[in-house]
Amino acid sequence: MILEDVEADIEKATKAEEKAIEEYTAFKKDTEASIEANQKAIEDMKGEIAECETTIEDTKEEKNSAKGNLDSVLEEIKVAEPGCEFITVNFPVRTKNRQMEIDGLLKAKAILQGGSFDETDPNREIKPGDAM
Repeated sequence: MILEDVEADIEKATKAEEKAIEEYTAFKKDTEASIEANQKAIEDMKGEIAECETTIEDTKEEKNSAKGNLDSVLEEIKVAEPGCEFITVNFPVRTKNRQMEIDGLLKAKAILQGGSFDETDPNREIKPGDAM
């Protein structure tokens, strides 16, 4: 009876060991497949990293080129700025001069039509007789 119990235990242990070996083999196979898939994912990501680094470098070059173009345009604007501000700066003086011109032409027209101006205009810079 003891012999039968020992043989049954041996048989049970053998079956348990075979089952453990099968489970180990399946686990090992799954683990190796997982490692291989992860290695492939790592390689793919290394390729993506290289592409992204290339894109970054290209973008930096484009940015520097665009900045150079922008700097040259800004320099052109800066050079042209005094000419653009001429009208703004000189507008009041030019307006005053045009008004004096118009007044003079109207006065000349009136004189030619027989009008006379005896009193002097205090607002005029050029007084009658200054030209002589």
